Amino acid sequence: MANEIPDFVILDLLPLYFEGEVSKETKLLIEEYLRQNPQMAALAEQANLTTTLQDVLAPLKKENEMEALRKAKRLMVQHNVFLAAAIVLSMMTALSYLFLSDEPRGAVAPLIFGGLAVASWVAFLTANRSLSS
Repeated sequence: MANEIPDFVILDLLPLYFEGEVSKETKLLIEEYLRQNPQMAALAEQANLTTTLQDVLAPLKKENEMEALRKAKRLMVQHNVFLAAAIVLSMMTALSYLFLSDEPRGAVAPLIFGGLAVASWVAFLTANRSLSS
């Protein structure tokens, strides 16, 4: 019977259970559930030691783990692409300044590449900050 109760119901009842404000039947139901579900029992023990349930991390489900992994992979790809673009555009800025500055329209090239390089560095640093948090 305890396996039929969703975890979120037990999580909702734990504060009342810890305060002793549940009926005898509910108390027995929660205790039976915790005996049959060691992961939830550990979570309940942790919750009992904290002041609020918001301080306790709920166990991750496989779907949540996979979504976090996909997000991390996407951020890493963005991070690497922006870094590569920033480095290449920085080099293009320097090369265009060295080799094209004598040309009639060549003075514009370093400005264009420089602007793109700055934008790429900003995008890289933003992706880096997202990846770090």
